[in-house]
Amino acid sequence: MLEIDEATHIHRTQNGDTEAFGPIVEKYQSRVYTHIHGRVRDPELAKDLTQETWLKAFRGLNGFRADAAFYSWLYRIAENVCIDYFRKQKHRTSEPLQRSADPRSADSSPCPSHDTERAELRLILQTAIRSLSDARREVFVLYYHHELPVAAIATRLNRSQGTVKTHLRNARLHLQERLRPYLNNADCPAP
Repeated sequence: MLEIDEATHIHRTQNGDTEAFGPIVEKYQSRVYTHIHGRVRDPELAKDLTQETWLKAFRGLNGFRADAAFYSWLYRIAENVCIDYFRKQKHRTSEPLQRSADPRSADSSPCPSHDTERAELRLILQTAIRSLSDARREVFVLYYHHELPVAAIATRLNRSQGTVKTHLRNARLHLQERLRPYLNNADCPAP
């Protein structure tokens, strides 16, 4: 359920008071930016995509139903903006969409074939994750990438913990099936 102050600002914005949208942006700006930055790993790009998210939220605010959590609705817009960005990038290049900034994934081996295998696996994994349904991908990313516990994901997405666990289990099974050929050194489905 919405906070009274937040609901008032949303209602006023829906009725044409554009100034009332400012406090909403202030409240969620850092959360939206942090989420998007975690997906794209580029501060300037994250700023641009955050701005695009707010623009889409403002334009689509009349479609927001106050019976849902506002941040869940906003989060979905941010996630769709990221997905759209990655789709555009996929059409521009066949290179992996993003290089992991995670130092744990750095390969200490000087062997070029390991770098090639790692890049290939990264592309296959990203493609497999993108093939998940929106609900499963959202839960999977929050759990593994953002390292949120199931209870926090359930709260954030306004879903039951059982639903979150089911989405997570089904995402794992789907990815396991998609990655099985790679793990068995067989030909993988084309990305």
